[in-house]
Amino acid sequence: MTDTDFEILRRELKLPLESFDGQQIALGKASTDNCEVVLTYRNGLQDNSEDDENSSEGYGIETGVPEIDKLDALEAIAKILNPLGIEVFDKYSLVKSSHNLDEAKKVSRMINLPTLLGGVLEALETNSDLEFTAKYLDKLDESQIDSLLCKHFDIRLEEIEWGRKALQFNRFTPNQTNDLQNIIQANQAAMQRLYPNEQPRLLIFYEDDLEIEAKLLQKITKVLWGNTLEIFINRLPANTHGPREVLPGKDLKNKERSRQRIEAWESTAKQIEDPNKPTFSLIMARQFYPDPTGQKSPKHDDKVNKPSTRQALAKVGSGVQFLLPIAKTRKTKHLKLADFFHRMQSALKDLFSAHSGRIDGVKEKVDKYLQNIPPEARPKEILGFTIVRKQRGRLRGVIENTFLAVVMRLNVDTGKCELCCAYEKGNLVISPWFSFSDALAFIAQLTPIKLANEKAVRKTRFMKFVKQIVSNSVEDGMQPLVMIDSSNCVQLWSWLKDEEINTNQIDLGQQSENMQDEWQGARIIRIRQELAPGIIEKKARHLIETSLEDTRTKEELKKLSPTLKIDSASSSTGLFRLSATNHTGCVAYLSVAREAPHQYSRGQSCYRSTQTLVKKTDVSKEPIFNKAGLNVYQLSKKPAFVGRWPTPNPLEIVITLRQPEDNPDDLAALVESLRYGFGHYSDWTGLPAPLFFERVVRDYISDFAIADEETEAELD
Repeated sequence: MTDTDFEILRRELKLPLESFDGQQIALGKASTDNCEVVLTYRNGLQDNSEDDENSSEGYGIETGVPEIDKLDALEAIAKILNPLGIEVFDKYSLVKSSHNLDEAKKVSRMINLPTLLGGVLEALETNSDLEFTAKYLDKLDESQIDSLLCKHFDIRLEEIEWGRKALQFNRFTPNQTNDLQNIIQANQAAMQRLYPNEQPRLLIFYEDDLEIEAKLLQKITKVLWGNTLEIFINRLPANTHGPREVLPGKDLKNKERSRQRIEAWESTAKQIEDPNKPTFSLIMARQFYPDPTGQKSPKHDDKVNKPSTRQALAKVGSGVQFLLPIAKTRKTKHLKLADFFHRMQSALKDLFSAHSGRIDGVKEKVDKYLQNIPPEARPKEILGFTIVRKQRGRLRGVIENTFLAVVMRLNVDTGKCELCCAYEKGNLVISPWFSFSDALAFIAQLTPIKLANEKAVRKTRFMKFVKQIVSNSVEDGMQPLVMIDSSNCVQLWSWLKDEEINTNQIDLGQQSENMQDEWQGARIIRIRQELAPGIIEKKARHLIETSLEDTRTKEELKKLSPTLKIDSASSSTGLFRLSATNHTGCVAYLSVAREAPHQYSRGQSCYRSTQTLVKKTDVSKEPIFNKAGLNVYQLSKKPAFVGRWPTPNPLEIVITLRQPEDNPDDLAALVESLRYGFGHYSDWTGLPAPLFFERVVRDYISDFAIADEETEAELD
């Protein structure tokens, strides 16, 4: 094995498990006469965002294993371990919990090019931001569209990829006029809720020759968010973006170059600074630039530029997001406008929603899932504790010194998100509560990031941080719902370990024992990611042999024994209660996202061919029916699946401290419901709010943003 995931099993069962690195496995040194060991990759959803240049697609190795192969492995392993008394775990049951993502999708879906461009052009022509004509562009001829594009954006219709075709509606590009109006209303309502009695600013910074993108961005943002925003456009300051070779300090190390980039921003940053005005900045800069030496190969934007820009603007209170300019087709240099509109909406939603800690309908969710609890006893705030490390996810080893302990809280009535953090400045410092956007500016100025140098002191300070925040909330009568991501926090608070966690004995070190008595009114929930197992459901397709002359009905066929059975499997989704007996008072659940991340047919294997059914058709490609009117299928072989097979990572939810009137199932369903409803994301998230916003915090920690070459070499 290349990691230590099975170390506890090896130790407890005294198995002769030996470690091998990747090179040894590739050379066959891990294989035996009876078993071949091959090198593969951990399954799970990968983040292949625009900024992730090191995704799996970069080196051609696809991730994921189909469910049928996992089931094969499970059954083979179970056969070996059964004689030792180790059985397949099946003590779980589905919890009935209803979730409706329709509203979340309404306010977060992307609007296609013809609908959004038509709406923007109509708004510019009529000065109306909400009354849109359905299929506005269909009512214009090519010359009229060309004239409007040229008038407002300096774009000609012939310059757009696919020209007039790109702006036409069809079954793949439906009319979304109603969706556009719903999103505009939701955007403006959310901005007014998050920033009441304020008008945030959006500053658009763009490079030379990107005026077209800047105009599009300015006018589309105006339509989507209306008068809830002030919008300004500015040129990027000199020497802030570009290839390393042409910027000052090209021979300096990362941190020194970063300081020069931040200095290049200083004058502009001072001009925009306004502590009384929520500010967002969107940076339009290229990813690649022409080679200054005249060679054909383009040069990448210096890797210190983006984090330096974020740091420079965050220090004056601005949230920051980046957007690449309009891409062009390689041969004809036509503008890929549909792609740009999609990326533009995504960047704006992330900037305004994720950077504000936005999740919608928090009170409605609390009232729905805790309806059996009297309103006065329901949580008034939701707290989420975690530590933010440079590398996301669970650390498989001893935690390092550099991390930031944070707690985020959601006000149930208003839905507003705030953040508080703990760090060392001689002694333990616990910051005041900030609005989420202000907290990012505060965090950007913290350095160094640590709780303490000594491991024991780090533990003590983290537990003191947790005690102070939760105790204050309880004393204020907030009946908090407290979520703690134990994935890494377990190394700072041992009570979170499986062997120590106990509802009847919550200890924060020797000085603070039996906290369950002090925290009456609170609910404590342990969240754990990346360790929870998936649940695979074994299925089979039963087939009856037929012919074109067959007159038997479907009802008659169902009564017969199958001619052939094709094994299959799929990932079960839902909320599952684990019913294993324990004496801790805790109730454990697995939350598996309801929506499968792919639409591949079940039963495929990544290492062998499988049987499948193909509809039999005639010469005209029409399906063939037998005399009973039933479709006739042909059995065929499907080759091994070699593409990427996404697999959702289940989330573990453990209900610990709770109140007498609480039903653990209801609390788990509430936590699960906080995995959707974000203004910038229409699907299930890996973590529930407010823990989900930890990913935004990471980008603003200066100690993480810029690493020296020596540090990078260590990480590699």
